[in-house]
Amino acid sequence: MDKAYNTYREGVDEGEEPKSFSDWRKQAELGSPQFHYLSLTLHFQLTILLFVRSLREKNFQLYKDACKSLAPWFFALDRTHCARWLPVHIRDMECLETEIPAIVVEFKNGNFVVNKTNRAFSSLPIDQAHKQNNKIVKGDGGAIGLTDSSTQLLRWLVSGPEMSRINNDFELS
Repeated sequence: MDKAYNTYREGVDEGEEPKSFSDWRKQAELGSPQFHYLSLTLHFQLTILLFVRSLREKNFQLYKDACKSLAPWFFALDRTHCARWLPVHIRDMECLETEIPAIVVEFKNGNFVVNKTNRAFSSLPIDQAHKQNNKIVKGDGGAIGLTDSSTQLLRWLVSGPEMSRINNDFELS
């Protein structure tokens, strides 16, 4: 887009004032369906990257803003489950300020994500870290039959994180 905009600016007559980038972009979107598609795709990708950044940097305000920006996309892309529940999640996150201020303080301190390392930009959403731990615990054989017995399932839920830690320590040494 920058390259195309610079080409446009170079082609503007001497006495004529070039359009601003946003005006040029709007005109190009109206004039070309392909440009409009690529512009929408770029906007969507940047919104997703903002969401990932919010998680990696432990930035709760950016997380809420990114969720708000992503919500219309779930409707547009016919992702019914996400379109239904993301607005509820956003409302819940917004209500925390008045309902449970102590949680908001913790979330603003970055305690809504998990750090598996001390490296910067490496925080993970809690569900992703949980899935990674489950994969380590299950190993090659999987966890077949765990849900058949409540005792086995409870044993696995309690010992799973510790088994994951032991496996990691073993592999690192």
